[in-house]
Amino acid sequence: MKRFGNHLTHTETRMDTHHLAFMRLHLLIIMIKARLEGYPVGKFRKKAVLDNAAELHRQTSDISFKIPGSRSVNHLFKERVKLLCVMAAAMISDDYPLGVHRRAAILDNIDSIVDTAFPHAKLDIFQDIFKAA
Repeated sequence: MKRFGNHLTHTETRMDTHHLAFMRLHLLIIMIKARLEGYPVGKFRKKAVLDNAAELHRQTSDISFKIPGSRSVNHLFKERVKLLCVMAAAMISDDYPLGVHRRAAILDNIDSIVDTAFPHAKLDIFQDIFKAA
């Protein structure tokens, strides 16, 4: 069988479950922040959030997150990610009231996850993308 396209060089690596889990986590955080800032939630975005949260929740149980410079935070980090998945599924529904305390709890959880998983990254929301539902 012939293969076309680029082959991996010695400096590139293949994507594994850790990369995919962190990408799903990054996407979920951005989508939750967009919801908190009042961007519209259409049926496709709602389905994407629910599917992403369910898959990330399932993956979190199966893998061990490799967090640079940390050994003991793995269990707590996994529980925070699972909580974020449940929060995302709840808040994306139409009848979920976002009070001050719930909003603060979601943001505190996101801040803790971002500080652990993405310490040097800034997770921005692209306004032009989220205005179209």
